[in-house]
Amino acid sequence: MTDLAWEPTGYYAEESNLARFVDEHGYDRYGELIPETEAELADLWGAFAEDTGIVWREPYDAVVDTAEGPAFADWFPGGRLNAVETALDRWADRTPDAAMYAWADEDGNGGRVSYAAMRERVGRLANALRDQGVERGDVVGITFPLHPNGFAAALAAWRVGAAFTMVFPGYGADAMGHRFDDSGAELVVTADGYRRGGEVRDLRSKVDAALADAPAVEDVVVYEHVGLEGECEAATEHDWAAFVEGFDAEADTAVMDSDDVAFVAYSSGTTGEPKGTIHTHAAALAMGNKECRYHFDLSRGDSLLWITDFGWIITAVWMLAGAPALGATTVLLEGAPDHPDGDRVWRAIEEYGVTAFGISPSGSRGLRQHNEAPREDHDLSSLRVLGSTGEPWDEAGWRWHVESVGGGEVPLMNVSGGTELAGGLLSPTPLTPLKPGTLYGPAPGVAANVYDERGEESDEGYLVVELPIPGMTHGLTAGEERYIEEYWSDFEGVWNQNDWVEIDGDGFWYITGRADDTMNVAGRRVTAPEIEAAVGGTPGVGEATVVPVPDEVKGQVPVAFVTLLDGTDPEGIEAAVREHVTGELGAPFRPARVHVVPALPRTQTGKVPRGVIESVYLGDPPGNVSTLDRPEVLDAFPRHER
Repeated sequence: MTDLAWEPTGYYAEESNLARFVDEHGYDRYGELIPETEAELADLWGAFAEDTGIVWREPYDAVVDTAEGPAFADWFPGGRLNAVETALDRWADRTPDAAMYAWADEDGNGGRVSYAAMRERVGRLANALRDQGVERGDVVGITFPLHPNGFAAALAAWRVGAAFTMVFPGYGADAMGHRFDDSGAELVVTADGYRRGGEVRDLRSKVDAALADAPAVEDVVVYEHVGLEGECEAATEHDWAAFVEGFDAEADTAVMDSDDVAFVAYSSGTTGEPKGTIHTHAAALAMGNKECRYHFDLSRGDSLLWITDFGWIITAVWMLAGAPALGATTVLLEGAPDHPDGDRVWRAIEEYGVTAFGISPSGSRGLRQHNEAPREDHDLSSLRVLGSTGEPWDEAGWRWHVESVGGGEVPLMNVSGGTELAGGLLSPTPLTPLKPGTLYGPAPGVAANVYDERGEESDEGYLVVELPIPGMTHGLTAGEERYIEEYWSDFEGVWNQNDWVEIDGDGFWYITGRADDTMNVAGRRVTAPEIEAAVGGTPGVGEATVVPVPDEVKGQVPVAFVTLLDGTDPEGIEAAVREHVTGELGAPFRPARVHVVPALPRTQTGKVPRGVIESVYLGDPPGNVSTLDRPEVLDAFPRHER
């Protein structure tokens, strides 16, 4: 193999959780962790569920039932449980004083909440919710800063048999209201506000405005977090402290069927209506436990820090149903990761002894601008696994992260999945070698493959899944027809993730972008991230994105939008970019135009919405941009001269 940047030896090869699992279950080679038949699929996921310690009230009859087809697979039928007993109660009994969550805001406020203390907090809130009329089958809307009480609200909903939907607090009121309404929420739990980037944001007022689009919401429970005055007028407001006062700390736990809904998660929705994906008690635990235990190597006493915001699938799965269910501590950094300064994250790793640290590639590049050598200034020796997700890496960024954060000795688990999967399809593990930017291949338990347009196996094409996995959404709130159309209509009986994958000569997998981000330039197929990596390597360029534009001769041509590093003269940057891309990729792929812009818009997960930029540039309706962080930057983008 060529260009290996890391290989599993020592602890990773012999003592990691996955190494132990492989030895105990008699797997002779790594490929046996990738199922080829439904029987192998059931054996693997049954073993994962047993090994990770999912707590059952009544045992299941089978691991998976596909009698109604793979799109409607029934996981752990016959089993009865409540996810709260695995994620909270198990460790409140075994290690009551261990920290379930450690929290800190930008001003240094924070503390640790033990498993025992969290169970008491959850019990009082659950009893108060029951008294308010919340019951089995209801949905509780939750929008919160990254604070333990947001997770307490989710666990309390589970305790009474309700589901929840977590909504990112940075959304606009319209986007927030749509999610409350679509999920069927009648009660919302929130905070008065939160701090981000040195500013105090008013969350209560936004929720109040959002309820204009969610008329079914009758009650709002507000936690006083930053001391903002105000009152919801669109629904009855309850102060959190008064709401739970007088209620017992012990609460009865509703016993659920395996396929009862645990939560509804929404896509970011920058183009078209956001999709409400449906996830169940057993499936969420199976995915979250498997990935945190075998990909991020978490066990009791370890700690996970992932740079994210409340409301994304990471918070519902890895930070609620994953790390806590394994007895680990989840570190919550409320606010911006680079405020009050760019070393905030590195100090947190040092202070909390973080063993697994995750961040998006964009987030890593942002922290690098503040400190090129964090290991020289901070003790990061507790790190055992690095993680990333959300977008492709550029090679330089990947190498910097592995070397400067991990010291060259810590593997980077680069995961690709999605909201609709409650986890990953592709991912390395501590048992796999790594190349820069690679996803290695199918994650354990996932029958992923690559198809061309004809549905035949290929080393370049669409990422598909030939057998179901527990995390696949159990439908969409929009109905069965849209669910089938979105994921199951391209290849019969096969899930199409619509990501574009390339497999190199050594068998390493790379996602180069969404399949709809590919462009056909004079008969040559290329993805936007491939050109972006070349554009971004031009001296003086800070960030870059590329979109396709129709061309009468070539069919499509790439157009680049770039930000510049401080001190860079914009004069001549277009020629420099075109020359650099020509050297990296060849003349056919050099951008037809290069536009300098003050900033790139991003979704709240940090992704650049190429489809929105393309629409703005071409003068087409951009869709719903209220979900973007700083959508006003689009006003500075030029328009295409046809």
